[in-house]
Amino acid sequence: MVSAKKSACCCCGWALPDPEPVILFGRRFVVTPTICAACCVKGEAQPKKQSAWERLCPELYQRTDVVRLEDELRQRGYDARWPQDVLGWQYGSQGLVLSGPTGIGKSRVMWMLLRRLLDQEHRAAVFLNAVRFRTGLQAAARDGATEEFVHRLVRADVLYWDDLGQTHLTGAASEMLLHLVEERTCAGMPILVTTQYSGEGMDAQFERKEMGQAIRRRLNEFCKVVVVRSMTEQWARNPLATDSHKEAA
Repeated sequence: MVSAKKSACCCCGWALPDPEPVILFGRRFVVTPTICAACCVKGEAQPKKQSAWERLCPELYQRTDVVRLEDELRQRGYDARWPQDVLGWQYGSQGLVLSGPTGIGKSRVMWMLLRRLLDQEHRAAVFLNAVRFRTGLQAAARDGATEEFVHRLVRADVLYWDDLGQTHLTGAASEMLLHLVEERTCAGMPILVTTQYSGEGMDAQFERKEMGQAIRRRLNEFCKVVVVRSMTEQWARNPLATDSHKEAA
């Protein structure tokens, strides 16, 4: 009599027990396992590999529900069309500035846009705010790598600056930011920005107002600007326009 060959786990090679037959609709079936119970549990316990967007995006923003956000905006009296304007942005030399009051979901929606850019279109992105920029500059200066630091920011497919103007920038940091904006716009590389400031309010967030003015002019010139307003503000400003939520910051 010839004995049947024992099957082994495809992961660890451990001999697997003989399978129990299963009777379905009067027919006998034998399903041979390919992995042992220990390897199965081990595989389930291993963390899921994160996507590029998941590695970069703060965990809080990963749970954003855009439909729910739009409903909340309507309930609070805001124009709820702007999230689709942001999500519809297509990669190209023209960047995107999203301006509006704090607490309305600007960063959340921008991260949803970045999810498409990173995970579907496989763009390389850099995420900055004032603190990350200042810390990066200081570390690069200490290591003698300022030029490489700036070059990395210039050559990234997408540069996203969250909450521009929220933290006061010194003269040196402002000059470097202006240089970065000019280098990217000249190279046709887009910049994505969220901010709660516009006009002179933006300029005042810089140690030298003329530096803020120069940065603001560059962004207005080379970016699509979406301004979030309440419905009352929108119709009071331009009651005949259908796209009055779009104008320069």
